[in-house]
Amino acid sequence: MKSDRDLFFISLFTFLTVLSWIFFELIKTTKTSTIAPTINQIITPLTPTLDTDTLNMLGEKIKL
Repeated sequence: MKSDRDLFFISLFTFLTVLSWIFFELIKTTKTSTIAPTINQIITPLTPTLDTDTLNMLGEKIKL
C-alpha cells in the first residue's frame, strides 16, 4: 500500500513539473521575438501613393 502511495506522489509531482515547464516555456516564447529589428524595418509596408504630377510631366516629355 505504501509503495502505491509513493508512486502516486512521484507521478503527481512529475506531471505538475512537466506541466509548469511547458507553461513557462510558452510564456517565454510569446515574450521574445525572433525577428531582428533591421528585418522588421525592412518589411514595413510601402505607402501606396503616387506622385501624379511627376507622372504627368513624364508623359508630356514622352509626347515631345
